[in-house]
Amino acid sequence: MSERRASGLILRLTAYYLVLAVAARFVARTLPQWGPYFAEKTPGAAAVAVIGALTLMCPIAWAYMRTKPKVRYDASLVQTMIVLPIVISGVVLIVRDSVALAFSLAGIVAAVRFRNTLKDTKDAVYIFLAIAVGLAAGVQSFSVGFVVTVIFLLVVLILWRFDVGSEPDTSSFRGRLVVEAAWAPGLEPVVVSILERHAKRWKLIHSEPTALTYAVQLFREGSGDALVTAVRNEPSSQVTDARFEPRGP
Repeated sequence: MSERRASGLILRLTAYYLVLAVAARFVARTLPQWGPYFAEKTPGAAAVAVIGALTLMCPIAWAYMRTKPKVRYDASLVQTMIVLPIVISGVVLIVRDSVALAFSLAGIVAAVRFRNTLKDTKDAVYIFLAIAVGLAAGVQSFSVGFVVTVIFLLVVLILWRFDVGSEPDTSSFRGRLVVEAAWAPGLEPVVVSILERHAKRWKLIHSEPTALTYAVQLFREGSGDALVTAVRNEPSSQVTDARFEPRGP
């Protein structure tokens, strides 16, 4: 992604948290004056918990909307991330300090089954975070919820900014070398030693128990046939098959 896009998102999130910090400080200073209205298990306390859960989760949903690839984007997940902490914080307020209510809630949840297939398995982490934020808001531990969401957001932004874990870019390589063997992981040092003699650069792009695939840029005077012959003739490699697939011009 572009530097401008990443910087713009970080600046907006920073501004949001600055405004949130000012608002939280103002509420903390004025709330004691209205003590009876915001005592435990009052509508005021419930409002604070729900609004706190909402404000902590909104930047996470926003970051998801901006960083998620369109092919794996799930609009229903964004709505779930916003609504779920509100519901959970309310439930925690209801069952707090009551074992009977907690067991009743467990029975109700066991009777209701929710089934949803996520487009991306990593999206489950956002659901867990929404649950954690809702629990923190329900027990009035907003500082814990704040720390968790901020650290989570920083990690997500770093992974997004530097494309950590993304598929290697092989567009600049001129071909692929596929090597098959009885046990491919033990074959990698042998193949690397052969590539050092025949290729200018290479990158392991796929590894399986019985096969290794490399993106390869051969020397100008080199050839794919010579590379394949060298791999097949390696006495200690136990190679069962090898082939070089050149890229088009």
